Amino acid sequence: MNQFLHYIRAINAENIKEWKLELVYRADFVRQFIEPFVYLIPYLLYGMAVIGGRFSSHLKQLVGVSDMIAYTFIGYILMGFISTACWGMGFSLRKEQWYGTLESIFAAPVPRWVYIWGMALHSTIHQGLIMLVQLIAITIFFNLFVESGGIIPSLFIVVLMLLSLYGLGILIAGLTLTVKQGYVIAEAVYTLFSIATPIAYPIAVLPLFLQKVSLLLPTTYGIIGVRHYLVGEGLNISIPILLLRLFLLIILWVVFGLSIFIITDKRVRQRGTLAHY
Repeated sequence: MNQFLHYIRAINAENIKEWKLELVYRADFVRQFIEPFVYLIPYLLYGMAVIGGRFSSHLKQLVGVSDMIAYTFIGYILMGFISTACWGMGFSLRKEQWYGTLESIFAAPVPRWVYIWGMALHSTIHQGLIMLVQLIAITIFFNLFVESGGIIPSLFIVVLMLLSLYGLGILIAGLTLTVKQGYVIAEAVYTLFSIATPIAYPIAVLPLFLQKVSLLLPTTYGIIGVRHYLVGEGLNISIPILLLRLFLLIILWVVFGLSIFIITDKRVRQRGTLAHY
């Protein structure tokens, strides 16, 4: 029990350290809350231009939702958690290499995955605040309505999706130790997830091989599950099956991510290249 509390304190210490660093650069901190709107607005304008307005009978036929803005916005804000995994967690070790502090942090008397989980805690809280700002702004500007009764089950699904994504973040962090330029891995994974996840379009419009890829991504089940509860998107699978697949993906991604991290960590220490970049 004492050891567990020791880990919790270490995770929280990493979280606090990141907040202090971010708040030093206040202009950049504010930018992170504005930037998501810059990427979101083209999605909405393009969609309205293509379908000739906000509502689409064709979208209604495909997924059971006619409101393109509600459909796209929910998918978009949840994709922010991909950034948490790829950049917040996965790229965290690279930042410590830049600071010249990676070896000092890894010398702390805790397992090295504790550091990654500290970054996960910080990134989740940070991304959650950004999502909250987006939700308030879009709700006001576009008069967006969601099913209030679906909020609790939606949050449960988001938690399951996040646990899977933490495995992805640990995986990228481990690969960063070896390839050093971790942005290559983070960018490639982020791009794959962005395309194969039904953010602004149904899975049915993807090429067949990407449809199969999407079935291995927790974001697919997270987004369609949340949209099901909040705006009534139709599902091709039942909720129990959706939850079962999310649980299996948690095991798959966390075990795979931790395994890669342990292997790469051992390898760079044997070669003496931990802090090289």
